[in-house]
Amino acid sequence: MYTRVLTNRSRRGLRPLFILCLPLLLLLTGVLQLRGSQNSSAAAQSPQTATKPADQKTPETQTFRVKVNEVQIPFTVYDKKGSLVLDLQKEDFQVFEDGVEQDIRYFNGPANLPLRFGLLLDTSNSTRARLKFEKEAAMQLGYYVLTDTKEQQGFLMVFDHTPQVLQDFTTSADDLTTALDKLDASGGTALFDAIIEACEKKLVASPGPGLPRRVLVVFSDGEDNLSKHSLEQTVQAALRSDVRIFAVSANGYGQSAPGENVLKRLVEETGGRLYSPLEDLPSAAFATGYESKHQLYESQNSVYTPGTGQYASELAAAMTKALESIGDELTHQYVIGYIPKNQGPEYKLRAIDIRTRRKGVEIRTKKGYYAVP
Repeated sequence: MYTRVLTNRSRRGLRPLFILCLPLLLLLTGVLQLRGSQNSSAAAQSPQTATKPADQKTPETQTFRVKVNEVQIPFTVYDKKGSLVLDLQKEDFQVFEDGVEQDIRYFNGPANLPLRFGLLLDTSNSTRARLKFEKEAAMQLGYYVLTDTKEQQGFLMVFDHTPQVLQDFTTSADDLTTALDKLDASGGTALFDAIIEACEKKLVASPGPGLPRRVLVVFSDGEDNLSKHSLEQTVQAALRSDVRIFAVSANGYGQSAPGENVLKRLVEETGGRLYSPLEDLPSAAFATGYESKHQLYESQNSVYTPGTGQYASELAAAMTKALESIGDELTHQYVIGYIPKNQGPEYKLRAIDIRTRRKGVEIRTKKGYYAVP
């Protein structure tokens, strides 16, 4: 009886306490559910919050990539006699891009501007008889252009079926001469592949200081029988690399030379020049007695043995004149700079046209440039 009475009294005492605490328990449960809901919502929104700044920055990044900064165009001016014109001022020029006149913001008179150039020599079997000529010409050009300063640097690459760098960028013409002494002719001809490699792997990545001009001087007969690339692909690679190509032809008097047209295309499209010092030597015509051209190699010259007499003298003079012309053009160039009015995103070749108010002169420069970010 005692135990039973105690239990009933305990139950009667707990009942009011339970009724009093029930609202508090319900309130506490609601608070805990609300906090859990807020934490889940914050966790669900956090990925959006993390990606939102990236979404906002995307338009700015795209705008920066298509913007074209100041374009600098080196060029040379000649009179009708082929002599350099060195006294023109900023006011004498107009520059057009895709037919639209641009505002000239920068101008520099004729100077020996920073230069990175490559000497590319054909050492395939097709030029075996001319290899000595190529080596001597390349040596002379190195001494014309290099000044033992970092402003002017050159490298030597040779090619037959594959290209090979014999001397990396140097400021010393003696370094180029040492490498040239080791040359020998052999193998097939992959001219186009060699030009593309020289442009894309050497000249584009050429060392500073400054923003140097990029020039490739090719010594070849223009023949190609092994390249994986076409002439058109080679031209486009040079234009995209902003490289001007000059060519010294190894084709001689009267030779059947289909490669000559290849060399012409390369220099015309990139704003360079073609020199053919072996062509139309007076003593060669005298030696044969023919006024018309026909097959004539140095070994067939019946009067003047190569390396001796008038023939050798004329060859040396013609080669020196050609190399001096290249050297003069590379060391006496004007520069015009402008910010293109067209800031569009299109990746295409933009045509350049520089005009002068001076009559009777010729302006030599590249045809255009690719608007790359």
